[in-house]
Amino acid sequence: MLKIHFIKVALTVTIRVSEDILEQRMAASPSFVGEELARQVQGYVRKHELGYYPALDYFQELDALEDDLVETAQGIAWVVSELVRSEVISRLRPAFSRVEIEGMQSTAYTMPTVRPSHPNALYELAQHYTPDQVKITLMVSSIEKSANTDGMGKLAEHKVRRWLDQHFDTVIVTSSNVIHAD
Repeated sequence: MLKIHFIKVALTVTIRVSEDILEQRMAASPSFVGEELARQVQGYVRKHELGYYPALDYFQELDALEDDLVETAQGIAWVVSELVRSEVISRLRPAFSRVEIEGMQSTAYTMPTVRPSHPNALYELAQHYTPDQVKITLMVSSIEKSANTDGMGKLAEHKVRRWLDQHFDTVIVTSSNVIHAD
């Protein structure tokens, strides 16, 4: 008798939505918002002589950034997250027996890796604060004939890139781990 096995893989994927798609859905340009956020953050960092650029959440209680700009960034980040959520679920459904989103965060709200002393700091900071990209944690399951999990993480990565690449500006799988096989 043939036995089937369910293999579950956890993936972390960074997805960037193209500016063209976002401009069709909103009035504000994500890149303009990112540039303006970077300019204001850089001014604050210089004034207070910080040796790093904080995450955007750091500024919420400080009144260091224009309220309208912060609200616009939050709105764009929300639209991007919802767009990615719906597209990922609908696009990956044919590739896997089950697709679940475990978590999602706009990368604009993570800690920037660029430092103020870097030669292209303002440009890189603007890229980081542009709310057009999300980091998503997925749990996908496949039905397989074999319980052998060798290479299943890489196979899941390949499927995710194959089914999503043509729908987003960038799709980068940063990790994949087989979680369960039965």
